Amino acid sequence: MLKRTFCILAVLLSLPPLRAASAEFVMIAPLNQAMPFAQFQKEKMVGGILKDMGDALAQRLGRHPKFISVPGEGVSAVLAAGKADGICFVRPHWIDGDFDWSAPFMTDAETITSRTGAPRIGSLTDLRDRPVGTVASHRYPRIEKVLGIRFNRVDAPNIEESVRKLLDGEVQHALMGQATFDYLLRGEKAAQVRIDMRISSFEAQCAFSKKSQVPFADVDKAINAMLRDGTVDRILARYR
Repeated sequence: MLKRTFCILAVLLSLPPLRAASAEFVMIAPLNQAMPFAQFQKEKMVGGILKDMGDALAQRLGRHPKFISVPGEGVSAVLAAGKADGICFVRPHWIDGDFDWSAPFMTDAETITSRTGAPRIGSLTDLRDRPVGTVASHRYPRIEKVLGIRFNRVDAPNIEESVRKLLDGEVQHALMGQATFDYLLRGEKAAQVRIDMRISSFEAQCAFSKKSQVPFADVDKAINAMLRDGTVDRILARYR
């Protein structure tokens, strides 16, 4: 898995910079995401909020949408190098680099989700030394600050695999967003898990490369228009 990740990154970083003549708008499809944000088939994003946002934004800009699949740990490098124009559902402290940032387009909350029957988590310190389902390359700054070296991460390659570990009992607790919980843990699965804590609410944004050939002023204008006219709300409503 690690070897394949390095191979994917090497190919992406060897690509030439984006050129305006292509009339494409290239968005990153992070491979560590899952529904409702991204649906993959053979590592190609075919659905989800991120695809719908990218499609709508490209249309506003009069460009053809293109998505490149990138491992989570490679997002910053690909975006900083100008191999993609942007990525959505990120926050400034999630990725390293100097990027242009859109207005927030979605509110979510980070949660501690536990298996039914597991000890209840009343505070972050209750997670001390306990195996916690996490996603490789995801950052959990508040928990890292509270627990330090006693934050016992059990990394999965993506959030869907982390949910599987929780449902199968490989871990008793996992960290995930409220939107992910609501989408992936419906129906019969809902009886197997519970939310013990909502750690914090946050507003997700889109980040854009300063090496993009598409002026950020145009991108920012398009996103703000999508927020005003309800386009973003309609996209999000499809996954609730």
